[in-house]
Amino acid sequence: MHYINVNYLNIKPIPLSFLLVDCDPKSERLQVLSRTTGELIRHSKVLNNNFKAILPLKYSQESSLMCVMLDDNSEFNAAILDNVQLMLINLIDFDPNNPQPYEPIP
Repeated sequence: MHYINVNYLNIKPIPLSFLLVDCDPKSERLQVLSRTTGELIRHSKVLNNNFKAILPLKYSQESSLMCVMLDDNSEFNAAILDNVQLMLINLIDFDPNNPQPYEPIP
């Protein structure tokens, strides 16, 4: 006779930060900088007028980032978002395609 052995995985939350920027249609790249050190944290192309990034937890606990939207043709001036604080997420059950109704479980 065979017995079913059920093992439950106790997966703990993985807290991280999520950045979603609704960019201007004319912007082609976005830079994420630290306000305190000037360090470049992320630099990437804008896809479909949105910029998404998952970053370390510390960025959701304080507003210490600055986002710069750039135009590759130098036709328009850069636009800056200052004092950006990211959304706290749980990486295990977070859906980056539907981030708005999300609230992490403590």
